[in-house]
Amino acid sequence: MDVGKHLNYNIVLNTTIGNKTGTLSAKIADDALECVIEVMKNKNFFSGTIDSYGKFKMSGHLKTLTDNIKCKGEGYLDYSSITFTLNAEGRNLIVTGTSVVKAGDDI
Repeated sequence: MDVGKHLNYNIVLNTTIGNKTGTLSAKIADDALECVIEVMKNKNFFSGTIDSYGKFKMSGHLKTLTDNIKCKGEGYLDYSSITFTLNAEGRNLIVTGTSVVKAGDDI
């Protein structure tokens, strides 16, 4: 992945109470990854590492309707899509998404 890239995705979070749509913004600097996942009307902050092939690991907290759950995630992203699994206190949540490209973006 290119250093200093900002990537945006429309995502679907597969939960036990159904699919939840939202967005994910990723910032990559060297091998560091910072993400903001907006889902269920909440902003959730994650950080971790990413390799040059787009494989990443991250951790953070996911706010739900009733709780704030500590999560670890692992997956893959590129310029067109993102796929990862969040382990949320023993529950595996699958997240998939496609990139949001705006007029004037470098692709």
